[in-house]
Amino acid sequence: MPQSVAFCTAPDTCLPRSASIVWSITRRARQALHDAHGSGPCHRPAPFGDADRSARRPREVCEGVGCVDLFMEVWTSAHGAMHMRFRPAGLLPEAAFAYLTSSARSQLAELNRQGRVARGGVARPQRRDGTVGRIAVSCEDPWLADVFRFLLGYTASPGPRADAWPLDALICRKNAWDGGGRVPGSGAARDELRADIDRCLRVVREVAGVGWLHDCLLLPLANRGGSVSVPADDTLRLSPAIGESDDALAEGADAVLRDLLDRTAAGAGPGAALYAAVESWLGDAPRPAAWEATRRDDIALRRLAKRLVSDLVQEKEAA
Repeated sequence: MPQSVAFCTAPDTCLPRSASIVWSITRRARQALHDAHGSGPCHRPAPFGDADRSARRPREVCEGVGCVDLFMEVWTSAHGAMHMRFRPAGLLPEAAFAYLTSSARSQLAELNRQGRVARGGVARPQRRDGTVGRIAVSCEDPWLADVFRFLLGYTASPGPRADAWPLDALICRKNAWDGGGRVPGSGAARDELRADIDRCLRVVREVAGVGWLHDCLLLPLANRGGSVSVPADDTLRLSPAIGESDDALAEGADAVLRDLLDRTAAGAGPGAALYAAVESWLGDAPRPAAWEATRRDDIALRRLAKRLVSDLVQEKEAA
């Protein structure tokens, strides 16, 4: 990275300190990336920080899991914002580094929101309006509302693949909540937390429906730890069979879209509805390559289906 005036007005004093601040702010997020790849803890000092001012220390593992990339994305954004606001002729004031800290935290929060959405979860598990807010308010026990928000964040967070809910983590969380002495790993404590989760999911199902429960909790849990594969343009292109007429394709597309709307209106999840509609239309015919590559990608199917349903409903209402 060039340490020039164009990038930084005080490289000798600003860069080491600002890098160290952001390296510390991103620690938990960076460690989650290491955990997701099973690479162990990150012990490296901050690139461009006091202990590695030239950023030349070997850090192949950190680069491989995205640890350094995350740090650089947050740092360059927050650092640039700081210098846009503070342009002193000499040393930067303490207020500048306070602003850098705030900007870095905001940038990291935004990246976390984008990551949750990319992994199929909700952007803001702590929001108090919309569907999330209605579900939380409907939990008569405040502890269940806390469980609900915890599960929303857990399912769409980076980390190793999980086949079940993190019962032991919830046991510790409940102990901190009510001062209990439950023992993590014990059968009785796990049974208690399983019952809490079941009650929580029952509220979600009653308030938001089975489709929302599947799309925003169960599906992200199933995909946790896996790679998110989404087509570059976030759309699906079905390759038409050779020699098929435009009229036939138009009729087929119309049938798929009408089937999609009917299934979602009946309560099916968007991704499942799209999958069933296309499979029904194709019948015994060979599957186009684009569909074959995407049909098992639940997140891509759900995103495309939601977009299609939204567009079709708007067009229907306009008509």
